[in-house]
Amino acid sequence: MSNTVLNSRAIEHISKTVAKTPQVKFTVGTMQDGETSFQVFDSTGQTDYQKYKYETASVGKTFTASLLAKLVSEGKMNLGAPVSDYITELDNGDWYPTLLQLATHKSGYPSLYPLTRKEVVPLAIKQIRGQIKKAPVRSQDYLSMDYDRMISLTKNAKLKDKDHSWRYSNFGYGLLGYAIASVLNRPFWDAMNDFLREDLGLKNTFLGTESTGMLAGYNHLGQNTGNWNLGPEDFLTPSGNISSTAEDLLAFAKMNIDKAPEYLELCQTRYNMKSKHSDMGLGWWIDYKNPDIYYHGGNIDGFSSLLAFDRGRRNAVVLLANYYSISKREALFKEILENLSRG
Repeated sequence: MSNTVLNSRAIEHISKTVAKTPQVKFTVGTMQDGETSFQVFDSTGQTDYQKYKYETASVGKTFTASLLAKLVSEGKMNLGAPVSDYITELDNGDWYPTLLQLATHKSGYPSLYPLTRKEVVPLAIKQIRGQIKKAPVRSQDYLSMDYDRMISLTKNAKLKDKDHSWRYSNFGYGLLGYAIASVLNRPFWDAMNDFLREDLGLKNTFLGTESTGMLAGYNHLGQNTGNWNLGPEDFLTPSGNISSTAEDLLAFAKMNIDKAPEYLELCQTRYNMKSKHSDMGLGWWIDYKNPDIYYHGGNIDGFSSLLAFDRGRRNAVVLLANYYSISKREALFKEILENLSRG
């Protein structure tokens, strides 16, 4: 990877992320017209390259959306159909969002879900106390969702049939994943792992964190936060519980650029979100200034990630750090993509 790709501004963002915690490994991967390059940075600067496995958090939504696209292409699901068509427990005459609304965060479900308003205030107090005591509350200590909670929240939401505003929803992707599992008549965990390995050929990408070579995460205090512990029975898994490597993620970006498998093209249809942030495809955010740029980021206890590709220029970038936040993440990936386009 040349210095023109990682220029002084890019290096500055990387340095801010790794400076305070020696255990942090920041992997930057780039692809330029099919050719890939990888670098790893830590608190000492650029270091020897190793193929690390990271939690990718919400980048996993792009894989859930891709599996949805496959089922749509096979005629097994319909983006315009309400989710209740695929979940028999919801067949109670109420209005439910379509698969498209779930996949583009326009379902109407509160962003707090699966938490409720009654749970948020005591949790906020607990988080403040944790910060004061330098013992931060981890997301995995309160973010989970079993079957009963998912169905109860879905039914009790009582959504109206209207054009809902864009509102990011982990809950919506959890519900979407359950609909996919219902169609396939098998657990989402098994279906997704098979999809990753057999359909996409990604051998180092998988649900969960139980694998050799997994990095531990670190918070802003430099404390080891371990790894996310969502298991096969947790219905939040489809919203972001995939671990992967920089190599596999760039391979996935190339599949999307090449539209191979063909159903990945369904994920690139642009939907107007009427949002200040971006428009959306299925699972992907689409840049306003350059509609050829598709991307998605992820954050969870001790991990931050981003995968982006420019389908017009056939370039891609992946950012992976076992640290709670990547400094200026969106500015960094756009800087790198722009530098690749000049190269």
